[in-house]
Amino acid sequence: MTERRKILIVGGGPAGLAAALSLTDPDLHPTWRDEYEVTLLQLGWRVGGKGATGRRGRAVPDGAGGWRLEGDARIQEHGIHLFGNMYTNAMRMLDGCLQELPPGPDGRVETIDQVLVPSNHLTLADMLERRWELTSQTMPHNDLDPWGPENVPDPATLVGEIIREVLSILEEAFGPGAGEGLRSPGGHHLHLAALSEILEREELDPREPHAGHHRGALDLLEAARLHLRGHVEDAAGTSRAARIRSAWCQVELYVTVLRGVIADGVFERGLATVDHEDYLDWLRRHGMAEAAVTSSATQVPAQICFQVPHGDASLAPTMATSSFLWFVLRQLLSCGQGSYWFTRGTGDTVIAPFYRVARERGVDVRFFRRVTELVFDEATGRIERVEVDVQATTIGDAPYDPLVTVPDGTLAWPASPISAQLVQGEELEAGGIDLESWWTPWAPVAHETLVADVDYDCIISALPLPSLAELAPTLVAAAPWAPAVEAMPGVMTMAAQIWTTVTTHELGLPRLPGTDRTIGTAAVQPLGLADMSDVLAGEAWPERGGPRGLIYLCGPMAHRGPWPAPDVHGTPDLLAERARATFVQWLRSACSVLPAAGTNAFTGGAFDPDLLWCPPDAGAEGEARVDLQYWRANADPNERYVPSPPGSGVLRPQAWASGASNLALASDWISTGMDIGSFEGAVMSGHLAAHALTGAPALDAIVGYDFARPHQAHEEGITTIETTAVTVPGDDRVTTG
Repeated sequence: MTERRKILIVGGGPAGLAAALSLTDPDLHPTWRDEYEVTLLQLGWRVGGKGATGRRGRAVPDGAGGWRLEGDARIQEHGIHLFGNMYTNAMRMLDGCLQELPPGPDGRVETIDQVLVPSNHLTLADMLERRWELTSQTMPHNDLDPWGPENVPDPATLVGEIIREVLSILEEAFGPGAGEGLRSPGGHHLHLAALSEILEREELDPREPHAGHHRGALDLLEAARLHLRGHVEDAAGTSRAARIRSAWCQVELYVTVLRGVIADGVFERGLATVDHEDYLDWLRRHGMAEAAVTSSATQVPAQICFQVPHGDASLAPTMATSSFLWFVLRQLLSCGQGSYWFTRGTGDTVIAPFYRVARERGVDVRFFRRVTELVFDEATGRIERVEVDVQATTIGDAPYDPLVTVPDGTLAWPASPISAQLVQGEELEAGGIDLESWWTPWAPVAHETLVADVDYDCIISALPLPSLAELAPTLVAAAPWAPAVEAMPGVMTMAAQIWTTVTTHELGLPRLPGTDRTIGTAAVQPLGLADMSDVLAGEAWPERGGPRGLIYLCGPMAHRGPWPAPDVHGTPDLLAERARATFVQWLRSACSVLPAAGTNAFTGGAFDPDLLWCPPDAGAEGEARVDLQYWRANADPNERYVPSPPGSGVLRPQAWASGASNLALASDWISTGMDIGSFEGAVMSGHLAAHALTGAPALDAIVGYDFARPHQAHEEGITTIETTAVTVPGDDRVTTG
């Protein structure tokens, strides 16, 4: 038997895990064990990247060779994480992993519809007459499963989906077509009847958006938009003003998007043709009213994707039109509910199944490996060495076992390394050392130099762009995609979580039907919020006297100029203090979004600190109760969010165009078609990197890769990095290897 090819994956975030799972997929590669071996290098004690989760508590032996967690098992996230309906690739991978997993320690077998909770609600926040007004939006949805085989976005259904969404918005605002509520505002029943009739025709004969074929639909949508705008003016000063205005802004968005997509020939010419244009300018160019341009309905994609220069939320957002349209159009054209929330932490719900399946298949995951450099040789055109610091070693050189069982039986990631497994465990614990920090004072205990053709044959870099810029300077200097480093600087973010003594409904959040949850835009800048109270059931609080509500916060943090060098060890503490100050300031203004939280007569519109849950024996009063909540600054290179400014899409390289012949690229900063920082983009990139090395999965099996990118639809035969020369059909690039 010939020697197996050695594939090295650098980075264990969603991109690296997706690459590992694609390479070892038994359906795609039934004989992969005979052909190659896969090794993954991971910083610190857990995988997951920005989706990593920590559980507070102490790991102790469980008596059966594993570990259990003692304590409250409080979930600590890096931000607000959930899946949108367009996260098809991520949900399909999760579904496959859950089906493949053996039962957990308690014999439990979970299915994807048990671990994901559907929700269609979005809270919009708009300034109206000098005060914030909160309204709800029902996101586009249908009864199909997004992880099912039928979920392929079809532009031919777009016009019908937009009509359906406009009908839904009008009915939410005024009532059903046969109701008096529609007749009294003056003729909405006529608009609904006409739109319903043309929707029936669209369903019988769906076609891609076209000015000639869809002239009737465009005229009716335009009439409904103008009619609704008249009611905005009529409702001014009344209790219905905010709701009517919000409905009008939503309709403005969908009608303008359809009008612009048709006028610019987006499906014929491709999203790249509008990549250079800022999405707000594009919306204005296609006739959107300024009040709608600045509305929450229009800002949602930019806000949840941190699309503000330098992370400064006081500045207007900026985002490539191509990325904005991908988000809006795929939300309309995908299957399932508007969003899917995790029953527990991201790391527990998604990352642990990914990791467990990869390990069961035979992927060698090496923890406590801090890559310090990918050494590129311009003369050979290869990554010749990978320099790696070993952060810690296990007792007896045993494989590190990273998961613990929490009281409800879930396998989860602890918030710190399991020190009892490590030679250096006591020292790490006593020093409070954060092995994930770029600025850690901890010195490596060993060093490894991995050499091309000896330790690896090819590499997948699953490093985020800010990390790759730091760790592969010689590659970046020579790479054709080098301008992307300056064009897409990482944005620092922060996250916070508050546990409350009352329910979130008692704080002023609405009671929603079914499994809908509240997620809101940043009325109190710079942090958006999400009601995560359901997750309390996965933590280990006392039956009585524990917290009754849980809210997650997340948003950008401003930063300009160079970052401190790695030897400036006090940087994390300074940034954590900034995050705390932002968190406290948010609490002081929280009544804008939590109107019933200001129960303290002496603190005005601020969140009453007595409503923050603390252990009964803590004795904390006032603002000191904040210190018993949770917050973090996401400032490390691998934690910074990569934005999508105008013109950045064309700078993103393909997975197989790294500039090094033995290197494939992953991570959500490369060209995936989605081109938005996201869990889905990361998973897509992992599939693409695996494709670059093996030819599988096929490009047309990666849902959304060729969406509104007609030139990509004919890419095939992009085989392996090891091929001498690979010409991409339909493209003038040649990949050399």
